[in-house]
Formats: sequence, C-alpha cells, structure tokens
Amino acid sequence: MQDEATYICDSCGEEIVIPLDPVAGRSQSYVEDCPVCCNPSVIHVEWDEDEPRVWAEAEQDLN
Repeated sequence: MQDEATYICDSCGEEIVIPLDPVAGRSQSYVEDCPVCCNPSVIHVEWDEDEPRVWAEAEQDLN
C-alpha cells in the first residue's frame, strides 16, 4: 500500500507530495496550504482497493 501521493496545486501548478493515511477512511477531504505558494487547497483522497486517487481544488472555488 502506498504511503505517499502527489497532487498538482490549483494555484501555482507545482506537484506536491503528501503522506497518505488509509486508516482515516476510504474517502477523505481536508484543507492544506500549498508549501510553495501558501494558498489553501481542498485535498481529496479516495481509495479504490489499495490504489489512492488524489486531487486538489482551490479552497475559494468551493465557496
């Protein structure tokens, strides 16, 4: 099982590596600031079997 994944920051386009926590559930969402541009993103993680699907949306897009 993977313990890291990447997503592309919606604001700056950088590829960001994040740790994964499969114990937190099969469908996860949380807000995290980009370590490059400091803009907040909503990170989504969905587990299909042992494979995670990870993507991000700019937090302001959801308001």
